Amino acid sequence: MRVTAAAAIVLAVAASAMPAVSKNHHNCSSSRQCMANIVTKILDSMVAHNPDTLPLAIIYRATENSHPAALGMMTSWRTITKAGPPSLLAIDTTNGTAYFALNINEGHDDIQNILRGRVKVVGQNITELELFINRFRGDHGFSFSSQELPTNYKDLMNPPANRTKPSRADLEAISAALFANSSNPASNTSVTVADDCQFTELGWKVIDTGTYGNASSTPLGCLWPSDHPTDPNARINLVIDEEMGFVITSGIVPGKVFPYANITESAFIPDAMTTAQEAQQAWVDQMAELGTVPMLEPTGATGDTLELLQFYNDELQAMQINLYLSGPGMTSPWLS
Repeated sequence: MRVTAAAAIVLAVAASAMPAVSKNHHNCSSSRQCMANIVTKILDSMVAHNPDTLPLAIIYRATENSHPAALGMMTSWRTITKAGPPSLLAIDTTNGTAYFALNINEGHDDIQNILRGRVKVVGQNITELELFINRFRGDHGFSFSSQELPTNYKDLMNPPANRTKPSRADLEAISAALFANSSNPASNTSVTVADDCQFTELGWKVIDTGTYGNASSTPLGCLWPSDHPTDPNARINLVIDEEMGFVITSGIVPGKVFPYANITESAFIPDAMTTAQEAQQAWVDQMAELGTVPMLEPTGATGDTLELLQFYNDELQAMQINLYLSGPGMTSPWLS
């Protein structure tokens, strides 16, 4: 079979445009360093606006802010201009998964947004990539601080050298319990919370000033969730990092966005927190009767979470509730 010079050029160009599928059979997923390198490659490819450099599986799954798309059609590979090393990195060499979070720039050096991601690797190739970009408080429903994120996450990445590390079974039990309802035996799991357990949402040590501005100015602490939203379809054990004590769990949280505190703020309150919703609705009714300030109409919404817990020394050391909001009645494409 003859191949003309013109045809050869076309074939060469087509080959150069193909994603960098690895034919190396080394099992990258079992190496912490190799998994860290994969995360670096993902971030570098975003800054270069070129996902074709990534070692993608022939068939891969990918979402950005809960909607599926090929990487070349995602906003991340169009707008991100700066993405440094992850401020937080959890690696699971059993599942071949990793979770990462960091600040990014999207063309404006003075404005930082927050990128979170989960990646799964089989052999050398990326088979799953789940991304979220939170640009301000409304994406989460209340919380956001790219300014605080590096410092707060640094504490988690530097646990005491002499700590008692958790077993994989310990972290699996915590993940199974996090979104479990009362009929699920996992909900009976008891967890001791460390006195200095760090609670953050999207980088921020949350301060709830209260609807009437009369609550504490002290950052909220961790609570093993008695009123945590439940989800029978929660995705558990997504990333289990025994070395660092991290476990990543995902749940879908139905709720409602209420006006909050003043005309510039709103807050997403999960439906599971009925007392909080009722109190907020009472405040809305009171303010509406006064008729002095415009307010957002309470509106249904759904939170898609990648929630991080850190556990060592037989105690919960950190809890991160990281949400991305979408419309009411939504679900995750990762459940299909």
